[in-house]
Amino acid sequence: MKRTFSSALLTGLVILCSPYLFSTINFSPLQPNVEQPVTFTVSHASGIVPFSVQWSFGDGTSATGTLSVTKAYHAPGSFLVRASYNTQKQDQISDQIAVTIAERRKITISLLYPSVNRPVTFRAENFLSASVLWNFGDDTQPGIAPPVTTHTYQRPGRYTVRARDSGGQSLFIFSALVNVTEGTGPRAAFQIFYLELRFEDGKAYKVVPKDFQPLMAFADIKYEGTGILQGQWLVDGVPFKPFSQSLVFAGQTVITSGLIPGFPTVTPGIHKISLRILNPPTAFNIPVIRYFVSMGREAKGIQRETADLLKAAITDLKGSRLPFEADTITAPGKAYFLFKGTVKSDNPATIPFALLRIYLENKLIDQQILKDLKPREEREFTTSIANPTSETKRIYVALYNISVKPAGLLFSRKFLIEPQGSKEAKVPQKK
Repeated sequence: MKRTFSSALLTGLVILCSPYLFSTINFSPLQPNVEQPVTFTVSHASGIVPFSVQWSFGDGTSATGTLSVTKAYHAPGSFLVRASYNTQKQDQISDQIAVTIAERRKITISLLYPSVNRPVTFRAENFLSASVLWNFGDDTQPGIAPPVTTHTYQRPGRYTVRARDSGGQSLFIFSALVNVTEGTGPRAAFQIFYLELRFEDGKAYKVVPKDFQPLMAFADIKYEGTGILQGQWLVDGVPFKPFSQSLVFAGQTVITSGLIPGFPTVTPGIHKISLRILNPPTAFNIPVIRYFVSMGREAKGIQRETADLLKAAITDLKGSRLPFEADTITAPGKAYFLFKGTVKSDNPATIPFALLRIYLENKLIDQQILKDLKPREEREFTTSIANPTSETKRIYVALYNISVKPAGLLFSRKFLIEPQGSKEAKVPQKK
């Protein structure tokens, strides 16, 4: 009797069917590696257990066995596996499935710049055994070690590291090239050893008025070796200006962003400055510095306040209230506390964008945008304040209407922070 079969492949499963027969082949694991044993199993929907199955593995090899066999491939590729058997009624069944074999094993190195007397960690990625035969390419003898092992080179040079799976029984040798240099000095690999960003005054934060020029930043760099430093200055993550400079004989240098053009100061708010190093490759996070562009000259007074700070409360990080009376806060030095308040607008019209700014002395520590602040509407805010010392300090809270030009100051308040113990503790106000 002649049968017609159709097949479908779905994650390692082939289904063959006719009006009378239903068979499947599956295999495990679903993503086999070269030299990894793969188990193939055939089954019949009616529960028929074939006495003998003829297997063909698609690589020129075959086997005769029962419904389950194990096979290891020694080359990557896609192979068509067939299983043939007869039922008790002498119906000939021949199923097939495609299996993809990949070589995923490789050696990876932990250090971007290996150097003399510095331990290097090697990883035998995706190896099939916990026992690897390592040869580090220097004067040391090959030996058995785990897939993750460490080696230290005593002399500079180019070394070929080799690893064999299954304790050296694998047919395949995996290798990686390691360029070991002097740790420091002009003969070391060209690399950035230290990088710090700052403004001209040495600080990592700066407040400037709108349209201030020129605003520059500086990168203090310590490097090893000799090479060409290439990179980009970034503003808010966007490339701003490229730079390139030859560096020789290991040392220190300062890269400046330059006067023309200076960093943009047109858009009010906080902006981030950073670097993207294109050469040499770096494995560390590049620092970020920030500058704040104010709305213009700060108003020194208001003829008529059109907003108000209705209430304020001070708590520690656990939520306990701290003494707060009138405009004086009693808080512990060298600790954090939370400043909570409610803002109400008395403006006759809705303010599309209002900006709440909070200063500790002359340092801006927080700013919050309040969108669509309606007349008589109350908005709550919370900010975390680090009280760095036990000295008396001032906090300034100001609300601006930044929907107009120039921005309008809606209200401003000053509070004193006095250290605990400097006077009698006051009972917290009930707001």
